[in-house]
Amino acid sequence: IMDVKIISFLNGKGGVGKTTTSINVATSLSRQGFKVAVVDTDPQVSISNWYDEDKCNFSLIEATTEKEIYSIRKMIRGYDYIIIDGAAAITAISSAAVMVSDVVIIPVTPSPLDFAACSAILAVIEARENLSPVIARFLITKKVNTAKMLPILKESIADTSIPLLRTGISQRQSFVKTMLDGGSIFDTKDSNAKGEIDIVTKEILDLLK
Repeated sequence: IMDVKIISFLNGKGGVGKTTTSINVATSLSRQGFKVAVVDTDPQVSISNWYDEDKCNFSLIEATTEKEIYSIRKMIRGYDYIIIDGAAAITAISSAAVMVSDVVIIPVTPSPLDFAACSAILAVIEARENLSPVIARFLITKKVNTAKMLPILKESIADTSIPLLRTGISQRQSFVKTMLDGGSIFDTKDSNAKGEIDIVTKEILDLLK
């Protein structure tokens, strides 16, 4: 039996695309035949408000305490992948998520403030390195290829010990729209967006091999 793998999307800043990416990667995995649960750790239960059982092909679980996160493997059985959607602040829950994860993805947009907000999660990842290393990667979201900040962001990431996923997620209206309408990017006709999500998902799966 395959052990369940836990993938967390964490960054102490709101608006970097954690929830959008969690939902779409979960959908991509489900479409490949995996059983997927998404864990909403946001006190505002943003995914829970958005979630539509008929439209979504993954399960949704709320976890609002670090104790629930630490016992997540025991609590949620029968899944191939558990995706933790981190809250918009680095709390005890985020630290717990780093401790239980197989892969931590740090979504960051080409904005200096977003990168500055990563320092807290980087510190937690570093602390875990002393116990048992975790695979961690940056993921550039809301990417606009002409943005002046993009090369600066890539340089800043290169200065950390955490590599960058090769694929980024572009700034697209279709992502915004699906978050408002329910469903995922796979319910739209935006084949470029679907392609990006599938490639990012594949990169994450390759890290777990």
